[in-house]
Amino acid sequence: MIKILMLILLGFVGYAMIQGMIRPKEKRGDKMPRNRSRDGEQMVEDPQCGTFIPIGDAKSANIGGQQHHFCSKKCLKEYKKAHK
Repeated sequence: MIKILMLILLGFVGYAMIQGMIRPKEKRGDKMPRNRSRDGEQMVEDPQCGTFIPIGDAKSANIGGQQHHFCSKKCLKEYKKAHK
């Protein structure tokens, strides 16, 4: 029984090594969304609740001539309501 388990483990390790040699390393790691970089994204603070979020995920609005970034539509609505 142990011999069979060792053969299965050895087969899996061999398969993984062969796949690692066959597939180029660049292809395996390039599964990032197009709008994100390897260095990360700029973080912005929601002026309503104070949460920090990536700028790509933020809801943006121009209020009073200034660009603001919010974590959700709820915070955007509350901010607009409070600053009329």
